[in-house]
Amino acid sequence: MKFKNIIIFFIFITFISCTKKANNVNSIENSDNILIGTFNVEWLGDGTNDRKDRTEEDYKLIAKIISDQNPDLMGIEEVENSNALNRVVKYLDNYDLYVGKGGNQQNVALLYKKGLKVNILGEYYNLAVEYRRTRPGLVFEVKKNNFDFLGMVVHLKSTSRYDYGEEGKYEQSVDIRTRQNQILSNWADSVIKNNQETDLVIMGDFNDTPVRKKNNTMQSLTSNNNLIFLTDDMKSCKYKSAYTIDHILVSQTAFKRVIQQTLKMVDLTQYAQGEQLKQLSDHCPVFVSFEIKTPDNDNSTIANK
Repeated sequence: MKFKNIIIFFIFITFISCTKKANNVNSIENSDNILIGTFNVEWLGDGTNDRKDRTEEDYKLIAKIISDQNPDLMGIEEVENSNALNRVVKYLDNYDLYVGKGGNQQNVALLYKKGLKVNILGEYYNLAVEYRRTRPGLVFEVKKNNFDFLGMVVHLKSTSRYDYGEEGKYEQSVDIRTRQNQILSNWADSVIKNNQETDLVIMGDFNDTPVRKKNNTMQSLTSNNNLIFLTDDMKSCKYKSAYTIDHILVSQTAFKRVIQQTLKMVDLTQYAQGEQLKQLSDHCPVFVSFEIKTPDNDNSTIANK
């Protein structure tokens, strides 16, 4: 009798274990939305000759910030290489990653849940308009339930304090970023015109705000009737009087799936203060959810890849 009970116990444990594994695999498809984000992690290094030295606790805290939001996928900016991002991902459950290579020590990357249908198409070098001064975008396809889209993670040219110290350098950075925004606008128009995919999501660090009145580098995007900024009036979490430069930009059809009231910026001061806060990032992550139940609106073949 005791032996029989032991057998039943082990069968029960095996059943529970298999059920948990099955639930983990299917959880991607069982939810009714997809949560997308972007986060510039500021010189995320691999631990060797890093521009920004971090402790293991710093990497763990960055992972907690991401884990607390539980995104389906995130664009990540300023990543040195795969080893650097893996120092964060090892503290996360159930995530895969892809890191570009065309940005020197500041690459863009994609972080996404295992089981999510993701197809990495490669780096978009048209955005790297100046050698070693600019970075390519990272283009990918995603499908979750009835929502599939073409996405790009970007990190456009910055205008730093150093640009004000050398004559003509500020104007150069503005010109470069203006050209990059025009390239993004042209890319979106081309994709939609050629019926490759009507649902587009562009996310990342644009290093500018669409509402800038002087030297607005983003006019080509704000005036594009195919595109909508979700983050145009969002304020920075670090500089309360300034607008954010981290954005999520979508096509008209993707905009119809945006779940209102889900757009948010995570304030990093909720996780750290003082010197520890500086070790996290000089940016705050932005997130938004899309509904995935409405039938697909195009002939995308992502589901077959």
